[in-house]
Amino acid sequence: MDEQVLRAMARWPDVPAVWGWLRLDRRGRWLLVDRGRPGFDEGRDGAGSPITNPQIADFIGRNYAADEAGRWYWQNGPQRVYVDVEAAPLVLRVVGTKPQVRLVTHTGRPVARVDAGWLGPGGEVLLRTDAGPAVVHDLDLAALAIDEDGVDVVLEIDGRRLRLAPTDSAARSLGFVATPRP
Repeated sequence: MDEQVLRAMARWPDVPAVWGWLRLDRRGRWLLVDRGRPGFDEGRDGAGSPITNPQIADFIGRNYAADEAGRWYWQNGPQRVYVDVEAAPLVLRVVGTKPQVRLVTHTGRPVARVDAGWLGPGGEVLLRTDAGPAVVHDLDLAALAIDEDGVDVVLEIDGRRLRLAPTDSAARSLGFVATPRP
């Protein structure tokens, strides 16, 4: 976390957390859900508006973490802002070409290890990594070595073959809370 955030947390330790106004979509975009805006309609505005300022997106990414309950949040100074997660708390981009690919989170953290994998109900590739629970960005799936071996789907990564077990719940399989609330 940024030094200024750590100082703010020490100075104001009891700032209440906020819930339901920051989202992460399945492509790693931060979205602001302004429920307090006049005329807000959950059906129309509930998905949120993209945060397009690169400095703000980088600040959120540098100060993004999980609590012990598997709820992901952005530490905004002294205030913890819990994040609604569309697919997984981390979105992985693929760098390089087969078979020498590397994975990097949407926050810029390199992934050193993949421990397990699943195939989600929409065909998404879900991975448990040393960086945390993640989904591979859908535009990068073609850059991975994925084989359909009869019944199994197998991902070749880090010089090994990883069977992707089917799952109907990314949150349950990866161990995170998709919509944290108090």
